[in-house]
Amino acid sequence: MTVEPEFFRPVAIADLEEGENVVTIEADAGEREALARRFGLFSLDRLAATLRVSVEDGDALLRLRGRLVADVTQACVVTLEPVRSHLESPFEGLYSRSARAQAADEIELGEAEAPEPISAGVIDLGEVTAEQLALELNPFPRAEGVEFKGFSTDAEGPGEGKEAAGPFAALERLKGKKG
Repeated sequence: MTVEPEFFRPVAIADLEEGENVVTIEADAGEREALARRFGLFSLDRLAATLRVSVEDGDALLRLRGRLVADVTQACVVTLEPVRSHLESPFEGLYSRSARAQAADEIELGEAEAPEPISAGVIDLGEVTAEQLALELNPFPRAEGVEFKGFSTDAEGPGEGKEAAGPFAALERLKGKKG
């Protein structure tokens, strides 16, 4: 059973013209709601992308350059209050009909990123955009003015008069109470 992604915008490589093709996509309310659940967001109020898709080497290679625009609301990692963010980000991708074979044989460490495979002659621009959104989300959103109280990021330790913080310091304190 194949599950269709939340934001499905398939483009057949055979339908693309030689050179650059410009495709604009935008998620509707239902798609945004499903993506918000997938990524653990309070809400996804906007998700759109303008993608420039170039067919190269006949139709064996596809280069994608895009610009993502999104408005998201995440939970603050300290207070769990809503944190709104506006995201705008360029991104690129390379796709190939023979990427699986090429990746192992031709791409060596230090070279450009290996192309992603094109499955059944179709690329899903919606899923590419959704994956980019996931990469752009702030992994530790924090409400304005919120700080971690009692947390030390001092690399040298807690210092004079300060108690050590962290899980191993807590274990050490428990170990001391044992005797």
